[in-house]
Amino acid sequence: MLRLVFLFAGFLAVQGQLRTSNVTRCIGRGVNASLPINAYVEGCVNTPCRLPQGSFATVHLAFKAPRPTLRMTTHAQAFAFIVPINYPLGEFTETCIHLNNSFCPVRKDIVLQNTLQMKIEEAFPVGRPVTFEFRIEDDADKPIMCVRVPVVIAKTPTAVNMTTGSAASPTTATAVVSL
Repeated sequence: MLRLVFLFAGFLAVQGQLRTSNVTRCIGRGVNASLPINAYVEGCVNTPCRLPQGSFATVHLAFKAPRPTLRMTTHAQAFAFIVPINYPLGEFTETCIHLNNSFCPVRKDIVLQNTLQMKIEEAFPVGRPVTFEFRIEDDADKPIMCVRVPVVIAKTPTAVNMTTGSAASPTTATAVVSL
């Protein structure tokens, strides 16, 4: 019984994170997909997330499978202005390969955890707000989960090498904070 109370409290905490954060449900183009149970971007303390140009952002998603699914595909789009730009995820497009707690095919109502990485292109203008949309679709191209995360592109930070005195640019964020 005590275990059930802790699970329910954990569920409420996750739900509270989504309601109080700035992540939003996807809209338009017939997208009728649920928000994930949990979503976070490594290195993001508060939204909008500050992501440096040239770095790699790691995104963790937990979501529930609404139906049995043989295969899943992850899509990303960037909304820098009004026009959505398809954002290539490379190998991370294949959702099933990057499930942390399961594999495909999946059963209905199973909670899945997915991790993906994406490069923050240097073409994005520094200081501009950008919204990234992450959408997971099943083998019939029906949305399973979709979330939008507000981001501000930051200039690549430089670190000084104490031995040589030269600047080096970090390429990955390391802290993990839930949105």
